[in-house]
Amino acid sequence: MKLTKIVAMTAAVGAALALSACSDSGESESSSATSEINSETTSEVAAPALPTADELNMVLARATDPNLPVEEKVDTVQGGEEAPELFETMTASQVESGAQFQVVNPVLPGYTPDSVLASVNFTLPDQAAQPAENVEFIYENGVWKLSQSWACTLITNTVAPEEVPAMCQEFAPAPVEEAGEVPAEEPAEVPAQ
Repeated sequence: MKLTKIVAMTAAVGAALALSACSDSGESESSSATSEINSETTSEVAAPALPTADELNMVLARATDPNLPVEEKVDTVQGGEEAPELFETMTASQVESGAQFQVVNPVLPGYTPDSVLASVNFTLPDQAAQPAENVEFIYENGVWKLSQSWACTLITNTVAPEEVPAMCQEFAPAPVEEAGEVPAEEPAEVPAQ
């Protein structure tokens, strides 16, 4: 989308310069077109600076800290203010499993100017670290947050399906039928005679 704006601005500047070269009366039009383009460019918000792995580790630590009230955690996950129960589930899951999360370098630019991607090592007691690649963090309201999709991925992979918060239901895996269980078929209709 940004590339489209740049192409459009370049075309507008080129057209304004062509008009001013062709006629003397176009001078005022080209200067007004150029000033409109300049004001549009400066009104765009600059992309935030990339966070460090340590800063993102603090986001994860706050989200799962059992000593912090939920009100202080809601700004650690995208959409967290709409689903405070998510933090109880995340914290309980981490405490029960003993899992540790650690963001490791490098932190890379994400899919949008306000996102970054990082690898997160997931470690359970007495087990080797399992890396999760391309974990997305979103910059919203002046803070970095774990993206909703990744928060829900962590939740749906660590808790029982009935404990998955409503906000994460779309990310929950479909229920698996037990082995040997055959789905019930509806009886065939008997044709009328």
